[in-house]
Amino acid sequence: MLTKIRERTQDALLREELLCGEANSRSLAEAIACAIFISQGKRLQYVNHAAEIITGYAREELLSMNFWDLVHPDCRELVLKRGGARHGGARRYEVKILTKNGDERCLDISTTMIELDGRPASLVSAFDLSERKHAEEKVQLLAVTDLLTGLGNYRRLVEALDAEIKRTGRTGRPFAVLLLDLDQLKKINDRYGHLIGSQALCRLADVLRVHCRAIDTAARYGGDEFALILPETTAAAARLVASRIRGRLATDNLQPLLSASIGVAVYPQDGETIEALLCTADHELYGMESPCGEEPAPLVRSFVSSPGRLVHKKASSKKSDQANDSPEGESWIH
Repeated sequence: MLTKIRERTQDALLREELLCGEANSRSLAEAIACAIFISQGKRLQYVNHAAEIITGYAREELLSMNFWDLVHPDCRELVLKRGGARHGGARRYEVKILTKNGDERCLDISTTMIELDGRPASLVSAFDLSERKHAEEKVQLLAVTDLLTGLGNYRRLVEALDAEIKRTGRTGRPFAVLLLDLDQLKKINDRYGHLIGSQALCRLADVLRVHCRAIDTAARYGGDEFALILPETTAAAARLVASRIRGRLATDNLQPLLSASIGVAVYPQDGETIEALLCTADHELYGMESPCGEEPAPLVRSFVSSPGRLVHKKASSKKSDQANDSPEGESWIH
């Protein structure tokens, strides 16, 4: 009799310890910032408060779902390839989920097998990486962005050219490059000040945005130098874009009036490397026909300066153009 009483007392104490341990575990799980999802069969059996915060779903809603229901469609193939949870070690990888309101969140998850009520269950612990990912994306964007105009910078230009050369190698379709110079920027700076000069650069950048398709890349790669990459574009189509850009600048009534010199090159016929392609466009920009590396000869180039006016300027190089840019060197034709 005493033995039975002792055994029952020990069982009661053990059950109390187990219940106390379970309560402590649940309290700990509810307090941590890491989201916890425990699945058994086709349903989630337990989620903590952090899981509610990350997903936007209430606990009752989550318990009627499976973790798979949260996984972004773009990531489901990745999850299948990684495989499910397993005994003896956790699988860790990044995955995107969709929250209740449709937002995307990037999670760093670990999956492992545990026992729940004597049966196998899948435990997923997840940390929200969304803010860190957004910060990384901003840093990466800043690294390829011209801060004044918001266009791409020289690094972005080279990356885009490299990508287009590879694309043409796969598809056989050409692409075009426009190199543009904002004319008389030094004069604008000297007469109106550098603030107006910066605004003039931004005005040209805005015109390039208007004439950019989603697949095009516009960049400012120097002081007054811009580039526009036009995928799957012939020489004739590229020259039409150049004409439209000049026309848009010519009809802009803001002061000072702006104009741009534009050179066009098409890959691969005008150059099979980035350097050769840019060299061809640069020579056309300045009206030069001499091969790269040779001293350019003096010549005449024309460009639209304002509505109804065409400027003819003698130039042998960009430096001499800026140095000799004076009213005496210009002739206006109405």
